[in-house]
Amino acid sequence: MKNLKFTFLFFVVFSCFLIASCTSKEEVKSSNTTALDSISLFMKDMKNNDLDFNTRLNRANRALQKIENKRSDTRIEQILAYKIYLFGNLKQLDSAVSINKALIQINIEKNDSVAIANNYYQLAYYYFQNDKKDSAFIANKLSKEIYIKLGDSSKIGENLAQMAIIQSGLGDFIGSDNNAIQALKYLDKDNLVYISAIYNSIAISAKKRKDYKEAIYWYNKAIETSTINSFKAVKSGNLAVVYRYLQEYDKSIAIFEELIKGGSLDNDIKAKSRVLDNLAYTKWLANENENVSDDLLAVLNTRREENDLWGLNASYAHLADYYKNKNPDIALKYARKMYKQAKLLNSAEDQLEAMQKLIELETSVKAKEYYHTYIKLSDSLMDAERNKLNKFEKLKYDSEKNREDNLQLKITNSKKELQLEKEKTRNIIGAASSGTVVLGLLGFLYYRKQKHRQEKRAEVYKTETRIAKKLHDEVANNMVNIMNKVQYTEDPKEQLLDDLEKVYLLTRDISHQNNSIETGVHFKKSLKNLLTSFNTTTTTIILKNSSEVTLEEIAKDKQIEIYRIMQELMVNMQKHSKATLVAISFKRTADEYFINYSDNGKGADQSELKVRNGLKNVETRIKSINGLITFETSLNKGFKAFISFKK
Repeated sequence: MKNLKFTFLFFVVFSCFLIASCTSKEEVKSSNTTALDSISLFMKDMKNNDLDFNTRLNRANRALQKIENKRSDTRIEQILAYKIYLFGNLKQLDSAVSINKALIQINIEKNDSVAIANNYYQLAYYYFQNDKKDSAFIANKLSKEIYIKLGDSSKIGENLAQMAIIQSGLGDFIGSDNNAIQALKYLDKDNLVYISAIYNSIAISAKKRKDYKEAIYWYNKAIETSTINSFKAVKSGNLAVVYRYLQEYDKSIAIFEELIKGGSLDNDIKAKSRVLDNLAYTKWLANENENVSDDLLAVLNTRREENDLWGLNASYAHLADYYKNKNPDIALKYARKMYKQAKLLNSAEDQLEAMQKLIELETSVKAKEYYHTYIKLSDSLMDAERNKLNKFEKLKYDSEKNREDNLQLKITNSKKELQLEKEKTRNIIGAASSGTVVLGLLGFLYYRKQKHRQEKRAEVYKTETRIAKKLHDEVANNMVNIMNKVQYTEDPKEQLLDDLEKVYLLTRDISHQNNSIETGVHFKKSLKNLLTSFNTTTTTIILKNSSEVTLEEIAKDKQIEIYRIMQELMVNMQKHSKATLVAISFKRTADEYFINYSDNGKGADQSELKVRNGLKNVETRIKSINGLITFETSLNKGFKAFISFKK
């Protein structure tokens, strides 16, 4: 649906330009001509909307063949412009791109800046349609730069808007927001189609970052400025979904119901099915006793009739959730259907979601198989997203670098002489300041060392206090209870043994959490022992690639911090998540380590993470070794942590 919106936006702009351009060029023909020659007849058929696109394309080719002077006849540009339009309608996008590039070369030879700028803008459209977003971005950027020289603020804004939309889709949210805000400065206030699209792009970026309140603000602005009812309905539906993420179910339900009553979706079966499905699902989330099975199944049948493949995927997901506690067998059936459908659509994210459901519903053996697949696919998806964004950043860099290289050709030899003079001055200043720098560095190192010692002392005190409190609150109180039972009750021996075992397990946990850490060559074994110690009858710990990654080569101070970080994550899991499966995968590149933690627990709202002391400690520790950690969680969606650090 997102691509459909942008496609329509481009189509409106290009159709207007093409009609205006071609009309003006037709007027060049002499009014004295009374009989049309064969070229004119072919061109007339080329523009005839009553003929099918293939016939019109054939007439365009015949007209080109008849033109003798291929370099100077202005009708060539008109024919090529129509061929681009016809190829686009025939979905032959590679051909549309190829002809567009040929037209650009013609206009470059003519030094027609206005035409070149428009050609690049049109080229971006066909790249976008052909799912070549990186190439579309570069074409929009080239078009924008020419329009800047021409002083056409409206076209600058439209190019920036398209660039923002592409960046949002590629995960460059900061760059997208920057270009979106810049676009608003250039666009005319009455250009509501583009202004609404920009607001929608900012909202999408905010939603993907899980900044839901920000997303609500921008979705509302997009709806207020939207002039197309179908677009307004889509944005309203997205707004309702965001309210659902925030668990503001009443607001979400009200929007969905208004969309149904408004009638704007009556002619769009797929869109109406999407709203009906979301409405039923949200009602159930608001009240798990609400019987919405008939509504969900009715939408499922409609989507089957319409062959709505993405819609079926969503229906299977919602039905699996709905039946999870009511009838696990039915839920399992729909989870399997969702997994199959997601693979058919080649949607990695939906496959991951389906596997999460299967892990919860399948038998333990089958669940472990799915979990291994889940971890592998999750790692692959993360690598793919990182590579896609890196490739996109490189394209932006290459575009800037080409410009810099061209400027370098214009630098004269006088710059070299100036550089020599600067070098002499720099040497004098460097000699004078070297001593100051060294002294400053020594002072800084001393300060850091003292600060580190203070932090270590504070950590030791904090640890001792925590141990004392645990011994008093947990071990001592349980021992008093056991002594009272021995003294005043006649509990059987087995019951007393169970109570003593609980006390033993408490002391073992305290020991694990506060024991000294083996570093160096024994670190890997020590870390594995820590992680596997959290295996219980209800929680299974899976380690992936731990034997293949040379953890013993990490610096000792980093080994200690990594040990404590993993310990905090496991304790957090034990206290909060109620997970039945925990997967921890290890990976190493030439000079960087990656540890991915994932569990299928109850998860948490992002705002809850800020108040958990254990996770605050984790962030502090990873920063101390110049590493990075990010958390990914939401209610009933499990918990993930992605760790990376240098060797």
